[in-house]
Amino acid sequence: MSQPSLRVIAGTSLLKERLGELYAARRRGDADTFAAAFAEDGVFRVQADSRLVPEAGPFRGRAAIAKGFRDLVKRYEYVDGLVVDITADVDVAVVRRQLTLRSNTTGAIGDFDLADFVRFHNGEIIEIVQYMDTASLAVLAGRI
Repeated sequence: MSQPSLRVIAGTSLLKERLGELYAARRRGDADTFAAAFAEDGVFRVQADSRLVPEAGPFRGRAAIAKGFRDLVKRYEYVDGLVVDITADVDVAVVRRQLTLRSNTTGAIGDFDLADFVRFHNGEIIEIVQYMDTASLAVLAGRI
């Protein structure tokens, strides 16, 4: 008779769950839930030249993150997205995603590959730095 398997749920399960909630809020355009996923003094930014992507941040603190998120949603409509994979450890994660956005300025649609570098402390997100092709994002928005 075989032994039943035992699954050990590590701390990374909680981190992945938090990230799932964050990306679900992103899909819905829910700025308050998105910002609530961060620690009180958390930081969110898109790594970009602010002359090309002025809405890139950084945004520090939940109120600033919510406002920055609302500005992003006003400029770029979420069309579709996919979390490709998540690699997580106790207090860090790297998330690869594919994202389709529509510029509310030009109406153009673009597909992007993203990498989110996430740091956690006690299960809260303390920082997300998002890397993507920001020159293409500027083209999508009609800035180049």
